[in-house]
Amino acid sequence: MREPTLDLVALVRDTVREAMRSWRLPATLVLGVGFGVLEAEATQRDVALLFGPFAALYTLLLGPLAWRALLPLEEDGRRGEKLLRALLALGVATALFSGLVTLYRGFAGAVHIYRVYAMGQPREVLVAWLLFVIGGWGLARDIQLEQRLDRTLGSHQRLAAQLAAAQLDALRADLDPHFLFNALNAIASQCASDPVAAEDNVVRLSTLLRAVLDTRQRPLHPLDDELALARDYTGLLEARYPALRVSIERDEALAAVDVPPLVLQPLLENAVRHGRVADGPITVTASARGADLVLTVRSPGAFDGPRAGGLGLDLVRRRVALAWGERGEFSIVAESAMTVATVVARGVLRADGRTGAT
Repeated sequence: MREPTLDLVALVRDTVREAMRSWRLPATLVLGVGFGVLEAEATQRDVALLFGPFAALYTLLLGPLAWRALLPLEEDGRRGEKLLRALLALGVATALFSGLVTLYRGFAGAVHIYRVYAMGQPREVLVAWLLFVIGGWGLARDIQLEQRLDRTLGSHQRLAAQLAAAQLDALRADLDPHFLFNALNAIASQCASDPVAAEDNVVRLSTLLRAVLDTRQRPLHPLDDELALARDYTGLLEARYPALRVSIERDEALAAVDVPPLVLQPLLENAVRHGRVADGPITVTASARGADLVLTVRSPGAFDGPRAGGLGLDLVRRRVALAWGERGEFSIVAESAMTVATVVARGVLRADGRTGAT
């Protein structure tokens, strides 16, 4: 397999960009000014002040290059190969340092500084070289670690977004499997006794299953589609609950309003399974209250609090939050001998009767 070639121009550009980030540039300039003051005091020439910031910026921008190019953080390799790369990087860094020394000595000669302090004695040159090499290596590692952290955080955010999307897909597609089994059993029993009713229920069940699949492609659908699904769902339940009666009403102005798919289904399931369907009809209403959309399910039997292990009400809350965020609200209360579940989408209705939800 052919090894990828090093893009030196891109590496230089990336190193300069990373070197200018956050704390690096101001910290480098502060140190550079300090070195410049020392050099000016030693040479008795104010112009020597320029040496400190220049040398600091030179180290900041060019010091990490050799280490980044030859010792990538992700490089595994054998120890011998890594040692060879390190020695080569040290050689390149030394060459870059020599360029700094040459530039400064040329500058000192041009401005007639004859007593150069920082680059004038072997000990000072050695200390400056060590600072350049170690500082460049440290900056290279800092840049590499910061970029790795950025990539890790970016990957984490992408995975978190994918997980959230998967959870939302599952949330939208949630339909009680027990209901499916019971519906199929009811249809099977009707096939001999009432074939027409069995055929109608097969169509209803098919429509519900198609709606579950469609929710993966669209987070909202028209209110009329939602009410039609509610009719299909309760129509299937009538096979098990012969006394069940459902009344569905909506304001004419809400024909084009969009709502979360199957937001009513858990409320109807809760009303049928835990209410008193023999005591009266379940009433579903969709109305406009100013710019608010209000969906209400009223059912016989007073609400006595959520049941342990029940997921239906939480499912409604999450679907409402998914569709409308902070503008959505869900509540369920007892009113006399009735349970009233209400979904409110605040401020979503526009003048044309549609919703502003996305």
